[in-house]
Amino acid sequence: MQKKIKTLAIAPYEGLKDLINNVAKERSELEIQTVIGNMLEGLEIVKEKSSEQFDLIISRAGTADMIKEVTDLPVIDIKLSIVDMMRAIKLTQNYTGKFAIVGFKSITEPAAIISQLNEYDFTIRTLSHISEIDDSLQELKEQGVSLIVGDVITTSHAKLLGLNTILVTSGRESVNNAFSEGIQLFEYLSAAKRKNAFFNEINQQLNVTVISFDEASNPVYSNTDETALSIAAEELLDVLNKESEIRVVKTIGDDHYKIEGKILSFQKSCYPTFYLEKQRPPLKPFDKSITYKNVTDRPQINFEAFPTSNPTYSKIITEAKAYSKLNTPIMIYGEKGSGKNILAHAIYQNSQSRKNPMILINAKYMNEKSWTSIFKSENSPFLNSDYTIYIRNIHFLNEESQNLLESYLSNTYVHKRNRFIFSCISGYSNMFDNGTLVDFINNEMGAFPLVLPNLNHRKEDIASLASIFLSDLIPKYGKQVLGLKKEALDLLQEFNWTYNIDQLRRVIEELIILTDDYYIEPESVKRVLANESLPKAKIETNFIDLNKTLDEINKDIIELVLSEEGYNHSKAAKRLGISRSTLWRKVK
Repeated sequence: MQKKIKTLAIAPYEGLKDLINNVAKERSELEIQTVIGNMLEGLEIVKEKSSEQFDLIISRAGTADMIKEVTDLPVIDIKLSIVDMMRAIKLTQNYTGKFAIVGFKSITEPAAIISQLNEYDFTIRTLSHISEIDDSLQELKEQGVSLIVGDVITTSHAKLLGLNTILVTSGRESVNNAFSEGIQLFEYLSAAKRKNAFFNEINQQLNVTVISFDEASNPVYSNTDETALSIAAEELLDVLNKESEIRVVKTIGDDHYKIEGKILSFQKSCYPTFYLEKQRPPLKPFDKSITYKNVTDRPQINFEAFPTSNPTYSKIITEAKAYSKLNTPIMIYGEKGSGKNILAHAIYQNSQSRKNPMILINAKYMNEKSWTSIFKSENSPFLNSDYTIYIRNIHFLNEESQNLLESYLSNTYVHKRNRFIFSCISGYSNMFDNGTLVDFINNEMGAFPLVLPNLNHRKEDIASLASIFLSDLIPKYGKQVLGLKKEALDLLQEFNWTYNIDQLRRVIEELIILTDDYYIEPESVKRVLANESLPKAKIETNFIDLNKTLDEINKDIIELVLSEEGYNHSKAAKRLGISRSTLWRKVK
């Protein structure tokens, strides 16, 4: 019996993994193990599996090129076909901004053929070396390009510059061709691992994990055997090399780590070095009230990449871009799902404080006890300097919590040491709109206001938003969807959106799941939007079970009143004859 070729397939995205596994069922010569890994992740996978005696490695584009640098095994590239490129170009048809196709010859040659045959007019930029990527993308960005079509490595760099991207995905025929090529080209792996005892003196850092790399991003020192910590440090290398110094907060496993990165110099060489220290959170573990964003987190948001043809929204983006360069507090107003959080993230990503983490405090889950714990904790986020602190959903704060926060801000001047961003839904309750906290933020702290329009007031942006959501979500499901039919797009533009951009993205995702053809049909859109329009079920008084305990009956009554008042806590509390804070405690 002929020995099967033991093959490691490294797919840069989930959809390609599924496609490789499906095509592999038709190739009896291969014994396939498929994993997901992109660029540096792909390199780590090769190192981890070096003892498993693979005969062959199959990957794609930039990931394949990088893997070739660390292994003696034959590495087969899943080359892109004209059909693959046509699918990607079709996804741009509803995008109203300027786009370009960027990549090496494997990307741009089929794009050029398609352009000539169909008389398409779009920018094509061919790269000859990986070092050209950032400069080329920066130049295109300055020329007004906001969408990049390319392979994994190009789109990854584009995202770091805040550009929108469409990944050119591989089809069945391309995977089949790679298998045929790989069956003829395999040999045994002999890889060498480099070890270095450099930076032994760094061990003097007690209770701190230290990981250091050389200029080629090879690990030269580590005082830990925990793979997860090493991977976390390696993922931060590109940002550290760009910024020279960073501080981030990451959750690794069940623990929070404060990671500080510096560039150390020794004998005319530079060594990116990370110090990882376990942190005790200011609230109980796994509390979702406080989370963190770092400069390394995706999406890397640039203001020029916000898709809009709406004059009002365009003006807001211009103002937000100007405000991001200052240290003045900002108050973002907008309906649920209107994009308050992504705008706050963009302001942080483009600010002078981006080298430090952004701390997100969700006021929806905070009560008086939580605020008091944070204010008194030795690990309080308010004790930092030059951080961005984003307190979202402040319209949920009851009167007591508003007073606590206002008093702390007023007495500590923490907003003088850090950048504050707030967000809320205006008109959520009279108690909040007329409360002293809003007045303090706007007048005492001097917050600049940004008022976001809802999606129904920027219908002209739905086409571009739909294109972006399609390009983001199609690789997740491995579908061959090329876009929306015109009638389907018209239905989306005519719909009355209750939850704005978040709702549109969810609808697009559902449409992708339901679509097996190349285009999303109007009938599918009608069916999905009909479900979105269904009235919410209401609790009726005759459904209250009087056999329950008194406490349980009281909770049912409170839920009934809240439902009838549209979950407006102020109106519900008034009907029930209790204070809003009492109502909040009872439904907690």
